[in-house]
Amino acid sequence: MSEIKFSIREQVWRASYESTESRVECPDCCGKGYIRCIMGDGAEVSVDCGNCSFGFEAYARGYLTHYLRKPTAILTTITGVNIEGGKVEYKTTDSYLVEQDSLFRSELEALDAARDMATEVEKAELERLLKKEKDTRSWAWNATYHRREIKRARQSLEYHERKLNVAAERAAAEKARKKGAA
Repeated sequence: MSEIKFSIREQVWRASYESTESRVECPDCCGKGYIRCIMGDGAEVSVDCGNCSFGFEAYARGYLTHYLRKPTAILTTITGVNIEGGKVEYKTTDSYLVEQDSLFRSELEALDAARDMATEVEKAELERLLKKEKDTRSWAWNATYHRREIKRARQSLEYHERKLNVAAERAAAEKARKKGAA
């Protein structure tokens, strides 16, 4: 079982960080919002960049949103202790349930820990942002998919136009038959 380091009503420093929204140019489309692909038949096509599109059926923005972290140390007071499964957490006056590893007796220690936390979170976020979300599908796959869907839509349109024209063709034939019989 973990050792309880702090007591109730003790003032401690909590390591944390503040987040500020920032933008970084999309590494896949270089800020353009689209990707150009040269197909096997030599046709050059462009598709929306899937990396910087945001939300369902949204346009590609050309940038990715990420957050910059600024380390902070917050003075707080312990109001309770929670021990569960050998893990010690503290309730504090700023309404947090805080792990013991994030609390310190000095502001300097808390700031050092906060710097490490902020750096680690920022690094993980940038790694996630700068890598393609769906690694299994290349840009060429996207272009091929859209070309295939266009072909399928054209075939479907032709089929339905033929079905609508059947009635007109039959009416013309019926009219011609009646005219020839008269």
